[in-house]
Amino acid sequence: MKILALDFDGVIVDSVLDSLFVGHNAYLKLYGPGKKKYFGGELFTFESWEETKNQYQEEIKYYRTLRPFIRGATDYGLIQKLIEENKFVKHQEEFDNYRKTVEFDFEAYEKEFYKERESLQNINYRGWFNLEPPYTKVIEGIKKLLKEGTKIVIATSNRRKAIAKTFTPEYFGFTIEPEDILDRRFGEDKSEQMKYIVKSYNIKFEEIYFVDDQVSHLIQTKPMGVKVVLAGWSYATDAQKEEARKQNIPIIEKEEDFYPIIKNV
Repeated sequence: MKILALDFDGVIVDSVLDSLFVGHNAYLKLYGPGKKKYFGGELFTFESWEETKNQYQEEIKYYRTLRPFIRGATDYGLIQKLIEENKFVKHQEEFDNYRKTVEFDFEAYEKEFYKERESLQNINYRGWFNLEPPYTKVIEGIKKLLKEGTKIVIATSNRRKAIAKTFTPEYFGFTIEPEDILDRRFGEDKSEQMKYIVKSYNIKFEEIYFVDDQVSHLIQTKPMGVKVVLAGWSYATDAQKEEARKQNIPIIEKEEDFYPIIKNV
């Protein structure tokens, strides 16, 4: 293994509450506060967040069931729209079909989503960071791997400038340089990011190990020769894990198994 490529959301951090907080506010700002009944049609704030979580426990629980179908930022808006319309989806195919047929301004929502996240980070970066708690055992494993000399690259659909600050001693307790964070500019398709890694780090596809929570990303990159692994400790559903097994994609079920399994690789 020459490169360990890690996805960010769902592998290193549990970003469900971040996507809910930012995605909800972006949705309301696009369509107007007070006009939607979901979460009372009111914007979330850091000051009232604990009270909001207590008040809407069932809604947040349902939101979590939809998180496994997410592939990019625009999908967070689709979740808001699904819940607003009281529609239910049970698997990825249903979600993808809804995406293809729904009337939704993906471009406008994406801009509003990242604008809202940046605004919240400017207001209180630590408050935003607390919305996406890291998987403790994964963080511990990354620290050990870095200390042992493993080269780690982040392959994410997020934005580099949004998450780069987390990879510092002040937040995660270790450093990954910004140039080693490949974000959506390097390709929404993770296979494009793998191509960049091969070219930029002068290695072969077979020398990359790639861990992601979205099995479709792993199915994309496996034929290239990349050694792919599904993060089973976060959002992957039973159906997605079964698909991984059919595709002969290894699964790390528990976050505490992350380090020993990757180490033995």
